[in-house]
Amino acid sequence: MLKAKVDHFTNISDIIPYRAKIDDEGLTLYKLLTKKLKLSKDAIKKLRKDYRIRVNGKYLNYHSTIVQADDLIEFNFNFMEETNFLPEAIPLNIIYEDQHLLVVNKAAGMLVHPSHNENTQTLGNAVLHHLRREGNYNTFRPIHRLDRNTSGLILIAKNIYAHNYLTKQFQEQKIHREYLAFVHGIIPHDFENISAPIARINDSIIQRKVDFTHGKNATTHYQVIKRYSDRTLVRLKLATGRTHQIRVHMSYIGHPLIGDDLYGGSNSLISRQALHSYQLKFCLPFTHKEIKLKAELSDDIKLLKEIE
Repeated sequence: MLKAKVDHFTNISDIIPYRAKIDDEGLTLYKLLTKKLKLSKDAIKKLRKDYRIRVNGKYLNYHSTIVQADDLIEFNFNFMEETNFLPEAIPLNIIYEDQHLLVVNKAAGMLVHPSHNENTQTLGNAVLHHLRREGNYNTFRPIHRLDRNTSGLILIAKNIYAHNYLTKQFQEQKIHREYLAFVHGIIPHDFENISAPIARINDSIIQRKVDFTHGKNATTHYQVIKRYSDRTLVRLKLATGRTHQIRVHMSYIGHPLIGDDLYGGSNSLISRQALHSYQLKFCLPFTHKEIKLKAELSDDIKLLKEIE
């Protein structure tokens, strides 16, 4: 038995409980943590070193302890982690939140992650402030990114366990993301798969292009929602997650996003690319329950439905 040097279970709000079920019985504690609850080996090592997992109030050997039904396994994932940017009281449009994660409807114009040149007024600053108000001292962990001028849903982990769990889903393409976009022109096909590798343009830090020689595999699925006189509203699904993927692919097939002047679109109707992260579907940590979340189009994109 391990003897804890620091008691991390005095603050009830930090404790995340798991009650062992009948089908958990007979597993070693280590197998329960890795196979059933999907904790990474690195996360377990970090938690064990800091005495942040206990069973029925005791710190036990992970490999020899056999789990019994109704055992109470408790976790504390609230680490004091350093960040190189500061929390800021910026309002957040929160669509979903629990102890492990946060889904935010990001406004267009907001950078997701602070950078060396811009480390204030970002989503990271806002989320960090939200976490600190909750008493959560972990760092900012977005699972995926959105361009500054893309609005909509973004998934953020609130602790190391959720980050590992959700990142693995992302890498295995089990987090399903759907976007809505207005593109120039009338798309003739109702749906299509665009498979074209994407690479960075040599003399640009930002801009990408389709490059069948040096590009990385990229696939985008689109479906036409409605055709207007000079534009088309489409729903898009990402099979891969390359930088500017939707913007590059739609430009490649001759239908750049409205407002996307970087890739051939006109910004006469809207001042940014008409792209919105509309829907997220993924499984929740611990319960593994699937959840589907949606965010309505932002007002500036909605206007494109009405303009003749």
